[in-house]
Amino acid sequence: MKKLLGSTLALALFLPASANAELLKNLKVGGQLDVQTTAARNVLDFATRPNTVAGNTPLAANNDRIGHAMTRVMLKMDWDLLDDVHGRVSLVKGAAANGAVGQSRTYGSAAESLDGVTANTIVQEAFVKIDKLFGFTDMTLGRQFYGEPGDLVIYYGLRNTYGLTVGALDAGRFDWNGEHVSVTGVVGKTSDGTIITNGNAATDLRGLVVSCNKHENVKGSAYVYNAVTHATGGLGSTTGKNTFLYIAGIKSKMTFGGLLASVEFAKNFGSDRTGGALNNAHYKGWGFLGKAEYKADLQDVAALTPWGEFGYGTGDENGAYKGNNTFTTINTAYRPGGVYGRFNNAAPIKLYSDAGGVAGNGLSNRVIWGVGFKATPAALNKLTAGVQFYSYKFHTKVDNTANSRSIGSEFDATAEWNHSENVSIKAVLGSFQPGQFIAQSQTAKNPAVMAALDFSVKF
Repeated sequence: MKKLLGSTLALALFLPASANAELLKNLKVGGQLDVQTTAARNVLDFATRPNTVAGNTPLAANNDRIGHAMTRVMLKMDWDLLDDVHGRVSLVKGAAANGAVGQSRTYGSAAESLDGVTANTIVQEAFVKIDKLFGFTDMTLGRQFYGEPGDLVIYYGLRNTYGLTVGALDAGRFDWNGEHVSVTGVVGKTSDGTIITNGNAATDLRGLVVSCNKHENVKGSAYVYNAVTHATGGLGSTTGKNTFLYIAGIKSKMTFGGLLASVEFAKNFGSDRTGGALNNAHYKGWGFLGKAEYKADLQDVAALTPWGEFGYGTGDENGAYKGNNTFTTINTAYRPGGVYGRFNNAAPIKLYSDAGGVAGNGLSNRVIWGVGFKATPAALNKLTAGVQFYSYKFHTKVDNTANSRSIGSEFDATAEWNHSENVSIKAVLGSFQPGQFIAQSQTAKNPAVMAALDFSVKF
């Protein structure tokens, strides 16, 4: 699929003009430009000055400060290959794969050569879509984005974490839409291993989502996903048994006047054989996420929106001794908060270097709650300003050296200017105060502070 763009451009160059018009029939070009600026301190070590306490190891250099601006550009091309067959290729420049260092050119660095630009441009989408396959389903086949930003269970696409990461899914997707019910099925791979003669270690993904849209004010869906991680041991051996993760859930969104609410519950099933966990290693975790906000319009004054959310995901303190009780997802995108969300465990730089597993990772072994308030003044209706507070805790204690489950708390001031439907500017001033878990693990416990300004242009 990644050769689709090259093949298309080559054919467009060598075929006659009339053939070019047919090959790129109804060509549409769009995309997105994101500029991320970040100034932060103490993200990695929560230390403002060197550790001089006798008996404690001094923190290295203690120069934990960030001052970066970087750009991500996505160019998306859609066209009709046939009347009922469509193609898409999306090129992304300046985006890191999840957890990687990234391909962004930071502001102030040397200009890139054409070779450098080419090397750092990723083909993140390359698929064909066939309308009404078998007479009833639309099939999308190839590398593609999947899910919604911020989803609790699964999302592949552009992320606004530090480094502007991006991911995609190699899969076949099948969509059927009825009058009140829609069904989506997906079959793909999230990773692949070596050739058949060696251990594979590939991970397969299957999923089914059934959604009901009959009621305008209440919309719900039920889903089940299955991830199979193939073992590297020989067939028939103890270490050759695969890991089967199932996650089933239901979620709903409700709108009544100015009230908007959503709830989601998900449960794990299956056999966990990762890390040599061969006995009694059944997935048993579960998670819950609820959100609510109420928008009150005060005529000629402002639109005021208080909101709150609560997330609960189980953890495990005994490993796989009596099963894996940690709530496990496919590829979560739920990481709330300015500092906690920006420097999550899928970012090149992680909060506290992810020591003790404190960096954001959805609701796996987490209890998270947050409250906030937003206001849009009538005189400046393109501006939305707000404040928010989050508390982060482990569900289950993970470190015997610390008695507390408190990871920390965060207070942010936010502002967003919606210049138009496709142009926005977002600002965050945030302070993450480490909790007792971090304070008991090391002597440094100064807050991590951040000022961020992000620009987004869709075209």
